[in-house]
Amino acid sequence: MKRKLLFFTLFVLMSISAISQMDYSEIKFKSNVYQYKDVMPRTEELGISKYLLAEIVETLGNSFYTKAEKEEIIEKAYLALTNPKLFDYVYKDFAVTSNNNWGSRNSQGEIILEPNPYLTDWTISDNEYPYFQLAFNKILDHFRLMSYGDDAESVASSFNELLITKDFKFSEPKEDDWAYSYLETINGELAEKGLVALVTKGYYQIVVCKIENKEKLTDLFEKFKWELVQP
Repeated sequence: MKRKLLFFTLFVLMSISAISQMDYSEIKFKSNVYQYKDVMPRTEELGISKYLLAEIVETLGNSFYTKAEKEEIIEKAYLALTNPKLFDYVYKDFAVTSNNNWGSRNSQGEIILEPNPYLTDWTISDNEYPYFQLAFNKILDHFRLMSYGDDAESVASSFNELLITKDFKFSEPKEDDWAYSYLETINGELAEKGLVALVTKGYYQIVVCKIENKEKLTDLFEKFKWELVQP
């Protein structure tokens, strides 16, 4: 029975992923990894459950995605964190395009990509948590629920990317601003809207949520060993 259920699930996932396939004619897949990991992450054992992912997605994307869209984000994230090998196979297009090097061409005009990007990230990670952070960051970033900024200019740009702030007009960063000082300025302006910007300490990934959800989101991110702080 379990085997039949697994086959049915795979069939459904593969059918969904086949709806919109990209054109691979200009892409060359080449891996620099000699051998991928055979073992899968201890996701549930370490407390990274589908419920946890759902809580984060609901908190960050409640007003911007339908119930079906949020379920899609959660399913993608859960599969990526539990079985990166299967994720790369089922969601090939997403796995490729959610990486920052997607579309980059070499001097010969070629796009050369790792064929199994999430499995590669898992393979080269020392343990589960760096992989969890990297994979979930890619997915949240793709759906514009998380962004990145390690200096004032990139922080300003990140607020144009986040769905929750893309239509806001903020003060421009000053010449002597740095990431945290500019975030502090922005938080003064966000507070008037009942919102707060939080950043992963040392990693500079940025999320924005309602002020009343700040402690909840901080606690949820701790499960990933991410420390969210308010500059």
